[in-house]
Amino acid sequence: MVQTQMIDHIPNAETLIERARLMIPMLKEQGAGHDNAKRISNDVANQLRAAGFFRICQSVENGGYGLRPSVLWRVCREVARGDSATAWILGLAGLHPWMAGMFGERAQDDVFAGGQDAVVIALTGNVGRGVDASLDGEHFVLNGKWTYASGIDVADWASVLVDVPTTEGVRELRLLLVPRSSFRIDHESWNVFGMKGTGSKDVYLDNERVPVYRSIKWTDVQCIAYPGRERNKSPMYRIPHTSLFVMSVAAAIASVAHGLLDIHADTVRKRIPAGLNSPQTEDRFTLAELGKAAAKIEGAFNLLMHDVDEMWDWAAEGKEFSVEQRARYRTDGAIICDMALAAADDLVRNLGGSLMPTGPVERYFRDLHSMASHFLMQVNPSAELYGRVLLGMPLPANARI
Repeated sequence: MVQTQMIDHIPNAETLIERARLMIPMLKEQGAGHDNAKRISNDVANQLRAAGFFRICQSVENGGYGLRPSVLWRVCREVARGDSATAWILGLAGLHPWMAGMFGERAQDDVFAGGQDAVVIALTGNVGRGVDASLDGEHFVLNGKWTYASGIDVADWASVLVDVPTTEGVRELRLLLVPRSSFRIDHESWNVFGMKGTGSKDVYLDNERVPVYRSIKWTDVQCIAYPGRERNKSPMYRIPHTSLFVMSVAAAIASVAHGLLDIHADTVRKRIPAGLNSPQTEDRFTLAELGKAAAKIEGAFNLLMHDVDEMWDWAAEGKEFSVEQRARYRTDGAIICDMALAAADDLVRNLGGSLMPTGPVERYFRDLHSMASHFLMQVNPSAELYGRVLLGMPLPANARI
């Protein structure tokens, strides 16, 4: 075991949020460039790291701050007021040091050597293509392609879900930690309608040797029985994986909706719509649409905060999570997404021709709709599971809650 260096002073939530707020002008300047570059810039990534944002959900035992995930996503909301792509990367990758902490101590020491921070992305949602995995002694050997590698250009590690052989001659799903340097990135692969700046590109591994100690069973992750709990004592390590992972996607979407709300308000303050011959601030219907949308977006974010703090407090008391709780969290994540997206759409519709020429409104609109297409953000599949639980009906064998 490598002894990590503990952080002497852990900043409080307000300090971290203020650091994010101060970044908004810089992020606004760089946002359009992220779309053109198909990734967030190294400068932005470095500033996020320097501000300590990737330590928020990194365990204290590994040199991080060990704070609630709600702190990360309050920070993410301020970042989203500057750039939507950066908010997506931070909202998801900022959570994943928690995932790296699920592995055994030796693997954790690889990722957080000396208490350093780490940008960890996840390739877990059935994104492998033509993947081949074999076992060679104490190593898995991986070949294949993975899609939707959001943030790969600025990452340190990727947590990859792979069907691997075991010494018993059977196959099982395992999470494997692979250094970003091992991936071959197809920089021309990310040609999309929205989320251009997230750089969610195709990546490849060629005969990559991953030591067995840098793997954990997927069933252990789902059952909160992973080896990382021997070191990490935070309540986060007693929260169901899917429950928090769903919320990381919903958090990015609710945050970006707040960013669009800001853009809408700034636009209305100085706009004279065609056909009205008067400032849009004098249009009562515009004011009503703004007020309704703002309340809905805030409501979506408040549901996010309620749920993730409830998870933390429940885990801190040592309580087990019920199937009903897990199903509700899965559904709430999608509901948060739908609430924020519908309100943002109303704002865009109220601006009419302001979608042209291209600019912040158009970019946020595209990004929000692309983010909301995430498979975990589809309400009906999630709500069906919750409905089954409420009626005491069995869940499908492949239900992810």
